[in-house]
Amino acid sequence: MSAIWVSTLLTALAVGETLAQTASKPAPVSAACVELYHAAMTHIANGQLNEAEIAVSAALAEGVNHAQDSCAGLVLNNMAAFMSVSGRPADAERLAERAVVILEKTYSPNGLELLRPLQTLAASRLEQGETAKAREAFKKIQAIRIQRSEDKALIHGIAAALSQAEGNLAGAEIEYLASLRAWDEAGRGETAEAGAVLNGLGVVYMHEQRLAEARQAFDRALAIFSRAKDAVAVDRIKVLQCRGALHALEGDWGQAEQDFHEAVSIADQELWIDPGALRSILTNYAYVLRKNHHGRQARPVEARAAGIHLDHAPSTIIDVTELLPKGKSARK
Repeated sequence: MSAIWVSTLLTALAVGETLAQTASKPAPVSAACVELYHAAMTHIANGQLNEAEIAVSAALAEGVNHAQDSCAGLVLNNMAAFMSVSGRPADAERLAERAVVILEKTYSPNGLELLRPLQTLAASRLEQGETAKAREAFKKIQAIRIQRSEDKALIHGIAAALSQAEGNLAGAEIEYLASLRAWDEAGRGETAEAGAVLNGLGVVYMHEQRLAEARQAFDRALAIFSRAKDAVAVDRIKVLQCRGALHALEGDWGQAEQDFHEAVSIADQELWIDPGALRSILTNYAYVLRKNHHGRQARPVEARAAGIHLDHAPSTIIDVTELLPKGKSARK
């Protein structure tokens, strides 16, 4: 893992923001809580997820007071968010579930403290195709009292992703646009979270064959990810895959190859990459290489993808062949 990647994530998950930002009445963070946070996040940044979980479990086992439990729950949420933005939805879901269970014992069910953990939980479930379970988390989100524009943006974003997963593209577009407006109102229209919304909107446009609008959304998202301080590698990987698929749909195989090549190059530099997502990226890249008559380069990529064994592939990864009209997806 590069030093820049570690620094970016530790900055994005700074204690001053994450441990108290969701509280309706910000409370002082104890020295023990800060120490726990740094210990857990340093383990994760070094690829030691198990050690991070052990540190949190040890804090919970002490059972000192509710404040310590609350701190452990919020740290677990930060760990879940880290796994989510790193492309590890299964780990993100497990950690977010633990965070929600702990925080529900301390805070009101409609308290703002539960918004981020539930949002991470719903998002990670959607990444794995668990739409019904994501809907359950979203129902809890809807009960939360919100006032801030950024909170509205989060809720509209999850509603959009749910609609999209359920095949309601028109509803998804409405929610994505509402989320973008809310991010702008919050003064955060150029953040990675807004970029992710643009990427989702671009996918909706692509499936509706509104290709020019899809290209604009992807290009804008990629521009945001290139300069936003809170953007991480997986953000760029996702939008490059989507834009590559768009180029393939348009028959521009040269540009598609460039995008997938860049996505693979970024993925190869990252420690936390979901195996299913990596296999999908490699499979799409190999397919595009063959469409460009680069079979020699495609073979080792195909072999690498075939060597990644999974129970199931992530449902939210775009398969280039599914976008093409029938009769155009045969390998060359």
